[in-house]
This record gives sequence, structure tokens and C-alpha cells, in this order.
Amino acid sequence: AAMLPLDSTDTTTDQTLDKTYKGMGVVYVGHIPKTFQEKEMRAFFEQFGTILKLRISRSKKTANTKGYAFILFENEEVARIVARTMHNYILCGRLLKCQFIPMSKVHKDTFKGSNKTFKKIDWQARNKTARNQTKSAEEQNRAVKRLLKAEKDRRRKITALGIDYQFPGYAAIAPKASNKTTFKDAEVDTAESMETA
Repeated sequence: AAMLPLDSTDTTTDQTLDKTYKGMGVVYVGHIPKTFQEKEMRAFFEQFGTILKLRISRSKKTANTKGYAFILFENEEVARIVARTMHNYILCGRLLKCQFIPMSKVHKDTFKGSNKTFKKIDWQARNKTARNQTKSAEEQNRAVKRLLKAEKDRRRKITALGIDYQFPGYAAIAPKASNKTTFKDAEVDTAESMETA
């Protein structure tokens, strides 16, 4: 992850943490190893001082780390020391990139969800369950229409290439609409009463 661009002039707005966390310090940590999770990161950086909040940026879809994090230290000077000491520090084969961020530059939502524990999502199992669910008659009809349309387009392209090739395809086995007439329960009852009369 690239270093964060910071202007030399600090400006306090309602969108920053400057008023809420006065006197505290935030450190940006980039190039984090994939195996360096919240628990390991907190244990490692607490050797410098008290950590109030820690958030590793993750993908909302997969919960995988994006390779950078933000750490809120109780003391601003401690945060500055961490940034200087850990910058270009080699950890698990990765060259860490650390930078102190003034509170006037820290967005108020930076630590949103920092106390939430992320779990690995088994997308393969979830998709398997979704695909194996029983489809309604309407969903089945839509699927059949898509298959028939795709097959029709394929036949048209083959013909356009001058190829004389016939194949049964899905149209030969696609379920046909029933020719049977269905009656509502009320109509069936009426017919039965007429026959017994």
C-alpha cells in the first residue's frame, strides 16, 4: 500500500477525530503480512504503549486483509515513536510502511467496526447451497428460456458460418408445457355434484 499523502497544514473538521481523541495518536501501517491478523498485530505493537483501537482494512465480500491497518495509541508521542521505529521494519518477509497521522487528518469512520471479529466466509459452500435449492416453477421456466435462446443463437451462428450441422440440443429434451386442463377445487366439486345428481 502506498504512503498516505499528508499536507503540512492541519485543519480540523467535523469529519475528523481531532476533537474526540485529543492527545492520542494514530499510526498507519502498510505492507502487512497476510498472516498478521488483529490478535498478532495488537500483541506486537502493545510493546510500545496502550492501544485503544486497531482496525485492519478488509474486503467486505471476502473478509481478506487489504494489507494495511490503522492503530490508535493512547499517547500521541508513543504513536510518533512507533511510526519512526517500525517504518521499513522487515516483518515476516514484508517491509512495513508506517506513518504517523495527525488527528486532524484522521476520518471519523477510520475505526468504525474495529471491535468486530472477521471470519473467513466459505463462498464455495454458500454458492453450492444456493444452487442446490429447489427452484420454483417460474424460476425453472426462466432458466429454460435462457437455455433455448442461447441454443438458438448458437445454431444461427453455425448457419452463418456456412456449416450444415444439425444436433438435437436442449430443445429436444426441454420440458413441454402441459396440455392438460386444470380445474380449481371449487370447479371440481361442482362437476362431481353434477355427476352424482
